[in-house]
Amino acid sequence: MTAPLAHSATDFWQVYTASTCAVERRRAQFFALLAEGRPPDEVLQVTRYSLVSAYDLMTRYRALGLAGLRDGRQSNRGAPRLLSADEQQALAARLHADFAQGIVWSGKQVQDWVHAQFGKTVHLGRTYEFMRAAGFSPQKPRPRHVGGDEAAKADFTTKD
Repeated sequence: MTAPLAHSATDFWQVYTASTCAVERRRAQFFALLAEGRPPDEVLQVTRYSLVSAYDLMTRYRALGLAGLRDGRQSNRGAPRLLSADEQQALAARLHADFAQGIVWSGKQVQDWVHAQFGKTVHLGRTYEFMRAAGFSPQKPRPRHVGGDEAAKADFTTKD
């Protein structure tokens, strides 16, 4: 962690003052303090980085230079969608058509249909996201108590 840095403390402090991103500022502070010759233990204590994180930062800085100080999460687009807009539309149309006929799909049925129609394997949990996007919500009957007496329930409801 004490290897020479390619930039001066002034360069890091300029990044620190110019940045509005907390992650980038913290990283710039870390390297500025190191470039000033502060002891690594003090730098870790001030910046609250662990030794493992500090080594990761050093590796990133050596590979990318000052660009390695940036927080790359803003440019992360995330995972690609599992179903395209057209595929989601086709699924929604099928769900609504079957619902109009009194057929309510389960997540497993959606999973099987997506695999048959589009050749895509999706996890069961994701099928409920597709159903919600189509305007459906997971439905299940209210739980019944194991010691419940159906005859007493019927008597109670008819005594009104």
